[in-house]
Amino acid sequence: MIVRLPFLAAALCVGAMSFQATPAHSADNEIPSAFGSVSNPGSALIGIFYDLKQTQKREAVDPKFLETYHSFIGSGWDENVLSRFFRATRPVYTTQIYVPYMGAGAAPRAFSLQDVVRPTQWLVIYKGQVSPPEDGTYRFVGVADDIMAVAVNGKTVLVSNFGSGEESPTWKPPEPKSAIPGGPFTMQRGDWFNARKGEPIDLEVLIGEFPGNLFGAWLMIEKQGVDYPVKDDPNYGKRAVLPLFQVAPQTVDSSTQPVPFSSDGPVWTCHQ
Repeated sequence: MIVRLPFLAAALCVGAMSFQATPAHSADNEIPSAFGSVSNPGSALIGIFYDLKQTQKREAVDPKFLETYHSFIGSGWDENVLSRFFRATRPVYTTQIYVPYMGAGAAPRAFSLQDVVRPTQWLVIYKGQVSPPEDGTYRFVGVADDIMAVAVNGKTVLVSNFGSGEESPTWKPPEPKSAIPGGPFTMQRGDWFNARKGEPIDLEVLIGEFPGNLFGAWLMIEKQGVDYPVKDDPNYGKRAVLPLFQVAPQTVDSSTQPVPFSSDGPVWTCHQ
């Protein structure tokens, strides 16, 4: 039987805050973080950090990173699969999954773990109960370097990885030819799902890094029947420009990013 952690108060949306310019705290100073803030605001997704290289007692383990990642997704996002690994005691909170390319050490630093966790083979799982700005049929679109997966009500609706983890044994793109080229990788479009305004769905987003070099993550949302602008890129051809998935409005400069997106789309609602 799959045992899923409940979406209790600590795992729901909390606060309403913009985090690109909001500091996450370390022991000695404040560090701006695209991964989120340790402050507990209002309407935001909660992020939990796992280090697959060690146990809670700080004992080294063989992480088998991709195997563990696929086992977790294949289990229906059962966090018991990750229970033997080191887990941060303090979460962070974010209003969007947007991490422009940066050193992979920024993730443990956002959780004040820079002296505890080397910046390789880590996962962050964001959770919340959310609803759309209007009734409709939606799908998530995105990619991370190295891994990204999204679940709606416990069902995987998107896997979009880069490099050695690109293929998923547990999820296949419903429309492979509809993928969007973006920089050195390809953004997958996920499964369609129905959502109604004011009716919460359980949302989980997983991102992670394997080798520990650079990391980036971009998660957008697409509504069925909406005509989105198209960017004609000389290197990658025509690419749809979709809105970032956000639970609080925030303007983001996309001009230097390898992924086409906008930050002026409809904002989703977090529920407490």
